Amino acid sequence: MPKLKNAIFTACDAKYGDFLVKHWLKSLKDNVDLNNIEIIVLDYGLNETQNLTLKKEKVTVLKCIKDGHVTSLRFRDMAKFLKNHIYNQILTIDGGDIIFQTDIKSAFKTDNTCLRAVVEDVNFPFEGFYTKKFFAKEDGENIRLFLKDKRLVNAGVLIGPHKEFKQLCEECNSLIKDKSEYGPDQVAVNYLLYKYNFKKLDNKYNFVITTAKRKFYINGGIFYFREGEKIPIIHNANNFSYLRPVKNFGYGPNCNQLKIITYILVRMMFSLLGFFKTLLNRVF
Repeated sequence: MPKLKNAIFTACDAKYGDFLVKHWLKSLKDNVDLNNIEIIVLDYGLNETQNLTLKKEKVTVLKCIKDGHVTSLRFRDMAKFLKNHIYNQILTIDGGDIIFQTDIKSAFKTDNTCLRAVVEDVNFPFEGFYTKKFFAKEDGENIRLFLKDKRLVNAGVLIGPHKEFKQLCEECNSLIKDKSEYGPDQVAVNYLLYKYNFKKLDNKYNFVITTAKRKFYINGGIFYFREGEKIPIIHNANNFSYLRPVKNFGYGPNCNQLKIITYILVRMMFSLLGFFKTLLNRVF
């Protein structure tokens, strides 16, 4: 029986399509051993040039209907695809604000019988997404209470075996009633991962610049830990581009200048929000 492939999924539209091709995909192909890995892009409106480039690079492109926000729709469309396509390990990863710097084979092998993800160092609150707009009233309240004392898991990098991953996608899709806006996917993913007793990934596999406490530096466009180790996956995360801490983010020697003031202010903001969340949890 042939060995099952692993899969790497991302989702993208035309807005981030150039970054996906020129930085995300190039960094992936330059640094990650893709032997026995299929790259799959969920296409939510890529332009013709972006689409053709991906196909020339042997990427599987799945045309999807963009009738909501990509971050939530991806679970619906991955679940649909995975009903008829079997893989060993499956990784879903953001495509518009992430680059790869080293191989990530150990992330596929470690704790590979369960779902894995990175827990944030700063506990950013997502209480605004527990409302009946995004979830059924009873579900929203149950999720809020369940996650009350849990640390935030970042949904930008998720990995797991086929059966568990497909179940996560199906249940995320079922839980989120309104998929029109950014945010509720984080809540659903957190709820289900803690429910399934997921394993924590080392944060080097989803190094969120504004919330990770481990010291780093940038040299020649490359991110390193203070000790000199290249960081495998860099995540320049934020829903608002002006709050992303790295200017000219991407893959190459002329990329990646840290916006010092933005970096400090956003870290302070997240730390304060995390502090108040902890405080409120003790009261209510």
